[in-house]
Amino acid sequence: MSQHIVTTPAPLSKKLGAWLYDILITIAIWFLWGLFTFPLIRWILGVDDMSADTEWKNSLTYQIYSLLPTLLVITYFVGSHVRFGQTVGMSAWKLMVVQDNGKPITLGKALPRALLSILGIGMLFSVFNSKKLGWHDLATGTRVVALPDKK
Repeated sequence: MSQHIVTTPAPLSKKLGAWLYDILITIAIWFLWGLFTFPLIRWILGVDDMSADTEWKNSLTYQIYSLLPTLLVITYFVGSHVRFGQTVGMSAWKLMVVQDNGKPITLGKALPRALLSILGIGMLFSVFNSKKLGWHDLATGTRVVALPDKK
């Protein structure tokens, strides 16, 4: 039994719905990162009152600490796209990201796509594109498709 390639472009309303779900997950990642690691970074830097002294923000340790949750969020998007073809939000809205040829997205396309689609602004470009592609899709040769309802 052959698998049919889904090519139906996803409507912007569904993309925005999935984006909102994934924003909540992104906020949760940032919140949990801070909740569980902030006491550790205070201990490593030896700072009792982080609001009183601003020099600790110039340390390399703090700079790396500040960058890590962003890397976790990128890992969530890239890992979800490569492994499942969709994030949790996309799954809820029955969407999937695929390459232009309908094949599953690869790491080589998922990583630049995630970096270019920061804040979801690129998907708004899909309103002005006849193929309903965001700029991150155009740049990486990917598309978000609407999955058919299961019968």
